[in-house]
Amino acid sequence: MPQLVVRTRSGRVESIHHGYICVTDSDGKIRYSIGNPQARIFLRSSGKPIIANAFVKSGAMEKYNISLKELAVICSSHEGLSVHRRLVKSILKKVGASEKDLECGHKYPENQKVHDALVKLGKRPTPIFSNCSGKHAGLIALCKYYGFPVEGYSKIDHPVQQLIRGTFAELLDLSTEDIIQGTDGCTLPSCNLSLYQHSYLYALLAHGYGHKGSYNDSFGLIQKAMTTYPEIIRGKGTLDSDMIFFSKGKAIGKIGAEGIYCLAIPEKKLGVCIKIFDGHPWASYPVAVKILQELGVIDEWVVKKLEKWALPAVKDDKGNEVGYLHPVFSIVNNETGSFEPGDAFPKGGAPAW
Repeated sequence: MPQLVVRTRSGRVESIHHGYICVTDSDGKIRYSIGNPQARIFLRSSGKPIIANAFVKSGAMEKYNISLKELAVICSSHEGLSVHRRLVKSILKKVGASEKDLECGHKYPENQKVHDALVKLGKRPTPIFSNCSGKHAGLIALCKYYGFPVEGYSKIDHPVQQLIRGTFAELLDLSTEDIIQGTDGCTLPSCNLSLYQHSYLYALLAHGYGHKGSYNDSFGLIQKAMTTYPEIIRGKGTLDSDMIFFSKGKAIGKIGAEGIYCLAIPEKKLGVCIKIFDGHPWASYPVAVKILQELGVIDEWVVKKLEKWALPAVKDDKGNEVGYLHPVFSIVNNETGSFEPGDAFPKGGAPAW
């Protein structure tokens, strides 16, 4: 299996993270790949900007006066900050729903300060704190728009979920029976697609306006929302948000659970799908930054700004850096690492090529 990242400790390889990568253009041509591009993955939260097409194309944005910033939170895996919660509440209020209608469960927010504040107050998080509450609010808005029942909107056989499944099928020119679904962490269905199919969907997001497909306008608006409000997509100080901000929209990153990371690269009209086999989220970060470097999308200034994800530090319990997560592949040369645990690998070490 292809080695993409090694984790070091005291200058020695301690762990090895394997995975696949697929880079596709908006014409559906695979430009680069490592591993099997036809391997199937659950999209998890990386599917949110794709799901948002059903909302944008429906006309619900215009009917309910949903802002571009509110569209951004529908695409987000937010940290539960007050700005995120206000946007979700605003969407729900506009469509005549409330937080009680959210079916995403009681999940603690991913922002540590907000998490600690809730614990200190002895409060259990309400569903609006979930990093998926924006997506859920968007689905409730779709239910209101089409006259579907709101209750049970998270079930796989609910009309709004069949609409989402049909959207994926149309985007990929498949029948709905070809779209395999499973259950995501936030209770919603999650599509199971190949890395190639998902990278192609991100290439459509990268192309946006001007593509020949019928979803070009919706992809264009989603791209605009994500690049205009990067802090809403996750939160300042996270890779998703900082990548969009520091690259000035040249790279749009979106995390998914279990080692999924996807990129849309507008200027090159490319989509990227990364899957780390062991599901380690931090291992996908240096892979994403390395791909952007190799493709000439970001310069050294941007890499420096993204340094804590380009070369994530391994720390001891006192906060001292004792190792790093190093990318050990070249997407352009189709090269991957061949390391063994215990091999010498100092900081800044690199494969032979």
